[in-house]
Amino acid sequence: MKRGYRLLGWALLLLGAPPACSGGRVGAASSSGASAGAGEGGGAAVGAGEGGGAAVGAGEGGGAAVGAGEGGGAAVGAGAGAGPSGECAALAPGPFEPALVAAEFSGSEDFVFDGRGYLVAKRGPNLIRFDATGRTSNFASLPGPVPGLRYRPDGTLVAARPELGAVVQISATGMVDDYVTGLTDPNGLAPDALGNVWATDLAGDRVIRLNPDATIDEIASGAPEVSEPNGIVFDPARWAVFYTNSSAGEIRKIDLNNPGEPPSLVATVASSVLDGLVLDTCGHLYTVDSENRSLYRVRLDAGGAALGEAELLARFPTGVANAQFGAGPGFDTRTLYVGGAAGSIYAVAVGITGAPVPAPPEAP
Repeated sequence: MKRGYRLLGWALLLLGAPPACSGGRVGAASSSGASAGAGEGGGAAVGAGEGGGAAVGAGEGGGAAVGAGEGGGAAVGAGAGAGPSGECAALAPGPFEPALVAAEFSGSEDFVFDGRGYLVAKRGPNLIRFDATGRTSNFASLPGPVPGLRYRPDGTLVAARPELGAVVQISATGMVDDYVTGLTDPNGLAPDALGNVWATDLAGDRVIRLNPDATIDEIASGAPEVSEPNGIVFDPARWAVFYTNSSAGEIRKIDLNNPGEPPSLVATVASSVLDGLVLDTCGHLYTVDSENRSLYRVRLDAGGAALGEAELLARFPTGVANAQFGAGPGFDTRTLYVGGAAGSIYAVAVGITGAPVPAPPEAP
């Protein structure tokens, strides 16, 4: 494969396979939100063209579809995905029994898959690579809490370091450099195909976008709509950002088609402290309740409105904070992996794949 952007799960879409039907082989066994209209053409087209750019749009259903662009970039659009058909309509309701994968990631509030057979997480002051056989190797030195850890499409990792008020970038060889400084309390991170990083600034009560040139755009701020924001996902099919207000137990949505419009309430989980947030290929959200060591799913319609109450999917014996769908050899793409600073990562076989996320490019 040529050097360039590689987004997990999109290769199958390029081949015309239904997004909800791509699975891996290995792994573990009334709405409180605001209503939103669903329909065709729910998103806007953004920045397509030559020279490695990406195009993002939306259409029916809210699922993701991809075409190849010129100059090594990826064209990202939307196809049928969130509608009531196929595996998306037949999702098992849970609850599921989590299976312990490993218990050696002390201090790793977040983790990420590189798509090549490694899970990258913290162990003490270091980032380590962990494969499905249990072998580990040190990758980089990264002391202190890291509540957000994700890959950008150029292959660099970005990590939130709240005690420094910074987001750092980590090269493929483990070199750590500042990416953006001067933040209050960076937490959740969600890179997109264009190289932007959507982020939450927890104590700053704001959702921001960190641009490739390290400038910062404030997307939304101020309580109660943005109050201790934590987990975050960027949804190119709906052209929206979803995030959790942790102590309020809320999931909210920012409609990027309508700048300046207040974030809308999608769902509330009573008596919870919501942390990480992840999106599946059907367009549904999964969130981790760190207070009660629980995982929930919120089913969404094509416009991003909740279709019902949050569903309890699993409870865990140790603390958890974030979740990611498996990717790469040895990890099941139809399983959610859930972990936290207590050090354990669990597998929850939810039976559906995750929405595409950036991952390192293939070698030339």
